[in-house]
Amino acid sequence: MEEERPENETSTSLLSAGSMTPEIEVPKDLVGRLIGKQGRFMNSLRQARSGAKIYVSTLPYFRDSQVCHIEGSSQQVEKVLSLIGKKFKELCLTNIYGLPPPTPLTVHSLLMTAWLFLPDGVTVEVVVAHQVDAGHMFLQQHTHPTFRVLRSLDQQMYACYSEPEIPTLPTPVEVGIICAAPGPDGAWLRAQVISYFEESNEVELRYVDYGGYDKVKTDTLRQIRSDFLSLPFQGAEVLLDNVVPLPDEDHFSSEADAAVSEMTRGAALVAQVTNYDNATGLPLIQLWNLTGDEVVSVNRALVERGFAQWLGY
Repeated sequence: MEEERPENETSTSLLSAGSMTPEIEVPKDLVGRLIGKQGRFMNSLRQARSGAKIYVSTLPYFRDSQVCHIEGSSQQVEKVLSLIGKKFKELCLTNIYGLPPPTPLTVHSLLMTAWLFLPDGVTVEVVVAHQVDAGHMFLQQHTHPTFRVLRSLDQQMYACYSEPEIPTLPTPVEVGIICAAPGPDGAWLRAQVISYFEESNEVELRYVDYGGYDKVKTDTLRQIRSDFLSLPFQGAEVLLDNVVPLPDEDHFSSEADAAVSEMTRGAALVAQVTNYDNATGLPLIQLWNLTGDEVVSVNRALVERGFAQWLGY
């Protein structure tokens, strides 16, 4: 049973309990050496020398760097970092999630440091947090060690923003900033400003933990406390790979949307990043439903049921 913790404890302290998952930024020209020929150096770190889990994932939108994720006990993580530091003296081993956010928090810095990305080429357990349409959704990695902190963060934000006198956002609103936005049943959610409409005093938001987009009045939003930014954003925005709308259609039908919702709602799912979308930089994924005895490819099932066409490379 998980230990009960005081509700006023910050998410940073919660993250430091138990296993650690530091993440270091690796310049693109060093990634090959870090992995090693046929993965030898990475495998040596994973196996006898440390026991930690290690993988490298690509940063969407910006391709000059990748992220090396290290998961394990503090001793295991320290051993891995020590071995990496000996081989790569020029590499900064600072945990990018432990760095204080710049002010103001820009779109570029958020993409580099704040999102919990799906790892490249690794199958991970996920749940669908929000479905935009049949080929576009937000996933949460519910088995990741940071996910369990989200409920505590939600409770802390509810307590904070239920109080009066919390500052609203200054205007004109800067596109890219993170704010606190009202959610269902009195909840307050972390959200990013995507667009600002000065004439109507509205903004378009992307909800960074639970996914989805919305257009709301600026005066409903609140400035976010810096400690509420320590938890990596849990909603990974993705597109289904190899799947596009039917010929002569520029979007998925409502039947296609319903089919994906039926296959994913409340289901045990696994996802794997297989590519990146050239237009948006978003990860392209294969998604499988593991409910029951069968493993069902959501991508292929959507095509086989006549709701989409398969796009090969």
